Amino acid sequence: MNLVQRALKALRRSAPARDPDANRLPFVGMTMAGIRMDADNAVQIAAVWACLRYLSQTVAMLPWNVMRSEDGKGAQVQSKNPVQWLIHNRPNPECSSFQFRETLVHWALRHGNGYAEIERDLAGRPYALWPIHPDQVCPERNQAGRLFYRVKLPDGGGTVDLDAADMFHLRGWGEDAVGVDFMTYAAQSLGWAKAVQLFGASFFGNGANLSGVVTSKGKFADGALDRLKIEFGKLYKGVRRSNQTAFLDNGMEWKPTAVEPLKAQMIEANHFLIEEICRWFGVPPHKIAHLLRATFSNIEHQSIEVVQDSILPWVRRLEDEADYKLFGQNRMGLYTKIELRGLLRGDFKSQQEGFEVMRRNGVINAEEWRALVDMTPMPADVGGDKYVMQSQNTTLEQLGKEPPPPASPASAPAAPSHDEALAQSEIDRMAEEAADAEAAA
Repeated sequence: MNLVQRALKALRRSAPARDPDANRLPFVGMTMAGIRMDADNAVQIAAVWACLRYLSQTVAMLPWNVMRSEDGKGAQVQSKNPVQWLIHNRPNPECSSFQFRETLVHWALRHGNGYAEIERDLAGRPYALWPIHPDQVCPERNQAGRLFYRVKLPDGGGTVDLDAADMFHLRGWGEDAVGVDFMTYAAQSLGWAKAVQLFGASFFGNGANLSGVVTSKGKFADGALDRLKIEFGKLYKGVRRSNQTAFLDNGMEWKPTAVEPLKAQMIEANHFLIEEICRWFGVPPHKIAHLLRATFSNIEHQSIEVVQDSILPWVRRLEDEADYKLFGQNRMGLYTKIELRGLLRGDFKSQQEGFEVMRRNGVINAEEWRALVDMTPMPADVGGDKYVMQSQNTTLEQLGKEPPPPASPASAPAAPSHDEALAQSEIDRMAEEAADAEAAA
């Protein structure tokens, strides 16, 4: 059944939301920690920056190719396909494939969505991909329920509507056709982290970091208060003079009031908030240089595990959108694939042992092995393109069967039977006796 027949038989009974971009939660703005949180100042938090950088740059650096599965030949890279140039080399004249994916994944992580206009030629083929900031895009539905994107033009140029087929939409986590605003859900956790960051900065840079106050039982004499301020300034002004004690007169006594950062568990709070931010982004702490609980015995396996849990979901989002939007309805077996093999390799020794197993079992040849480790081809007369396998290997059907006798060469004479051998030996003996008798005569 083709698409036209399916469309004639299809009848949707539910009605989609006219405004799919509506969030379930209201915009938080000012958090309970007293910090105003949005998608821009959240990036000032080191853990947020590290998570954004790791996910966006890791996805952007992986090879992205147009593939076609051919019978008997496996999947082959379609280097001459126009889409191959867009996704692998240059989506548009202003940015590379790395920068394009880095930008879209970054936007999708911060805003829930990453957008790029698909510029097409007169034949309807993709010609360029132009990123559009999420603040400029508003997804909507028309009267028929079809999704389109209303884009605000810069400098008060009005708006322009783009069909869904002409918008490359990298959708983050969400419940409808668009992803939810990440900052709306994570605002309180990020606001807490930002407050701890500002508190630590102000503790060292606020000037007078008092560890207590000095009270007087009597009234200050003329000029005594000014002298007291000067004395406090000399002792407490600046980071190097913080937490000093003033020795004063006039019956004054010392009362400690400050809470030490150690007692306030500032270090523990920072560690907890780093892990809290990693939970929001789905990034293991060791990938953003938080090695508190990482060990050398498990760090390699955690690095491989993060590919499945953190990188693969964004890879699939990019592949699915490209497969649907860049090839049209008649794909002719074409699809895109982002290669993850480089991230799944272990250390050099484990990597070479894996290659050796494939080589020994005839999966790869010497030339393919050298290509995997970026080595030059072997000389043509060496035979590096041959596949080898151990000779004792057999199929499951042959197990338990007696091996067939070795075939005799066609040119070799048949071996004589036992009787024939005895008769021939008797003839040879009689001939020798006759020769001896003749020689004696």
